[in-house]
Parts: sequence; C-alpha cells; structure tokens
Amino acid sequence: MQAKASQAETGWREPGRAGGRRDRESFGKWIVAEMILAGMMVGSSLPAHSQTGDPTSAPAPAPASAQVAGATDARPWWRGISTDGFLSLSYTFNDNVPANHINQFRVFDFNDDDPQLDVAELVIQRAISEPKQFGFRFDLIAGSGVPEVTAAYGLFRDTHTGVAHHVDIPQFFVSYIVPVGKGLRLDAGKFATHMGYEVIGGYDGYNDNFSRGFIFGYGIPFTHTGLKATYAFTSKVTAMVSICNGWDDVQRLNHAYTAAAQVAVTPTKTSNVTFNFIRGPERRQDTHDQRTVYELVASWKPVSKVTLAGDGVYGHEQNGVAIGHDAIWRGLAGYGKYSLTSKFSLAFRGEVFNDAGGTRTGTDQTLRGFTLTPEYDMAAKFSRVNSHFKKADGKFAVRGEVRWDLSDKNVFLVGSTPTTNHQFTRAVNLIYLF
Repeated sequence: MQAKASQAETGWREPGRAGGRRDRESFGKWIVAEMILAGMMVGSSLPAHSQTGDPTSAPAPAPASAQVAGATDARPWWRGISTDGFLSLSYTFNDNVPANHINQFRVFDFNDDDPQLDVAELVIQRAISEPKQFGFRFDLIAGSGVPEVTAAYGLFRDTHTGVAHHVDIPQFFVSYIVPVGKGLRLDAGKFATHMGYEVIGGYDGYNDNFSRGFIFGYGIPFTHTGLKATYAFTSKVTAMVSICNGWDDVQRLNHAYTAAAQVAVTPTKTSNVTFNFIRGPERRQDTHDQRTVYELVASWKPVSKVTLAGDGVYGHEQNGVAIGHDAIWRGLAGYGKYSLTSKFSLAFRGEVFNDAGGTRTGTDQTLRGFTLTPEYDMAAKFSRVNSHFKKADGKFAVRGEVRWDLSDKNVFLVGSTPTTNHQFTRAVNLIYLF
C-alpha cells in the first residue's frame, strides 16, 4: 500500500509499504491464522446459534426472550452468544512486474505474485435489538493482508515506528439499548467506521469486488474508538452521532476528539441513501487544524438480479500540505452487480480519486480504476462428511478479478523504475464463511 504524506505525523496507516518493504514472516503469520481458525471451530461448538440465511447479510439477533435481563426464559444469558468465522485467500499478479513486488495504491491486495492469506476472522457476539438488552461484539483477525493495514495506532500499531503486524482486533465494543422512544442504541469501544460503501469485510458482509477502491483506502478511516449513539426515528430514517479518538486511533494523537454523524434514509424497499460526516484534528500534537470529510452513499436495486450503487466523498484538511496550503481530496465511485444465476454473478466498479496536494497517496495526482469481478458461490457442507462438523457448514465463494489502474502521473513501477501511468492486475480469491 502506498504511504500517505501525512502518515509520519499521524501514525494513521502503515508507512512501511512506501519503501517497498515486503514482509516474509510467513511461518509466524500462518501459525497465528491457524490459531484463529482453531478458535473458530472451538467457538462453533458452543451452545450458541450460528449464522443462518444469506451469509453476506447481517445476522439476525437472538430472540428477545433469550436476551432481555430478567426474562422468563430459563436459558442462561450466554445462550444468546453466537460465534462465526471468515477466511479469505488470494493471489494477485501485476503485469508491470514491479521489482519490489508491491501493487501500488492498493489497500489489502498489495502483494504481487505471492499467495496471500488476506484474513482469518473469528467473531464472538451477543446481538441485541430490543430495549433494555445488553450485548457485545469481539472481532479477532490474523493474516498477511488486512491486519497490518487496519491496525489502530496505540493497539496493534506501534506508536513510535508506526509498524503493525499480522494480528488485529478491528472491533470490540459493548452495547445497550436505552428504553427511550423506540430504543436508543449505545455502543462503547472500538468499532468499524460508518463511512464508505465498501467495508473491511467479514462473515456478515463482504464487498462485491475482491480489491478495495481508492475511496476506501485513502478517503476515509477504517475504525474508531469511542462512543456511538443510534436512533431510528421511523422505519425509513435512522441517525447516528459519535465522539471518538480519531481516524484509526485507540490512543489519541493529540488532546482533542473527533465528531462523526450519519443520516440513513430508506425511501423505498429497494433503495437507500446515506449521508456521512466526520470532523476533528488528526495530526500529532495538533488540536487546531481540522480534517473534515463529507460523503454521500446511495444504492438501488431496480430488479431482483441487479444492484447499482454510488459513493461520493469530499475531504479537506487545514494546512494539510503545508502552512497556508490546505489538503483537498475528492472521490467518486460507481458500482454494479448482476446475478446471472443464484450462484454466479458479475460485479463492476469504476472510480476516480483526486488527491490535490498529495497528502493521501503521497503524490499530487488523479487516480482512475476499473474493476471486473466474477463470483461463483457454493455451499460448504462439511456435515456430509461427519455430523460433528455441522457447525462448520457455511459457504464457499470463488472469485476472479481483473483491474486496470491509471494516473495522470507516471507513478507506477515497471521493474524498478516509475515510468508508466498504469498498472493491470489479475487476481483469484477464495472465501469461506460460516
């Protein structure tokens, strides 16, 4: 992943990729991942409900009778805990054959010509949906792609070197629904950002494309640590406000806080529109200069087999480039997915990202990307081998991907020299989730 010019100040995302560092601690990272996979299997044997229905949708909450404190159900509270897992493996080849084996300006698929364990995820949670319910969520991930990029400053990212490794806890929060009106949900801890159409990805939701876009990687944060309040005013309008430590920070970089908000509107059963906002000082020992991002995300399903979506973002940071010179970034992405059958689909993404001042990508440039991703889904029926494996039943997804990136500058390496304005990659991705 290319470094951002402001990383040295913010400790925000790992700067090591800029120099072409390629981590080869393969034995250690696979051991850690196998430990998580073992945890998935052990956890799946707990007397808790597993994910059912569409694996890419959020899991249904446990019945209220099993969750409400003092309910008449005689079952213990831990019967409402669920455990789920997610695994992603990939291989990417870059036609430019960069000497450092790094796919430039990529997020998680930065390794070229090297099989990669993107992520192994274990999720333990007690989902809630009714007033007076307490819940929690704990996500543990390992791998050679996702964790070292998403790791937050002060947790699994070193506060001095900015280096992260192959383990992360992207989410760990507790929840309570206050019996006010229709129910005011409060979350406290570390949670995924509310921003973006694309997500980090896991058992309860992954993107239609294998690789992540420029807006996801450079325009918005990954996670927050703080407090969040969510309230559904009607069945069509929901709002959220949050106070947190900042962008991907468990430990604050300064003595200020970051404010965030979201308004989600569902005008019809097949469409939704979301407005996102975040503002706060995000540089080390600087409580004055504000970083502000506005975002509009919309999706529409005109027919059952077609999904269309768009994501537009505008970011601004005071004195981000230099004193008296603000940083500005803008991004626009369009998405389309067509399900040819119940198992086979095609997804497309077209995007443009302008980094005026070069604070997000390290270069003052405009990036464009075009991505095509075919996917084939299969049921994972381990119970056919032995009934003891029933808890491991889930889904396999096999995906291919071709992607073409362009810049208005010659920033892409051909061999060891930045002599071209484009890169073309091909990838294969295997997903297992239960």
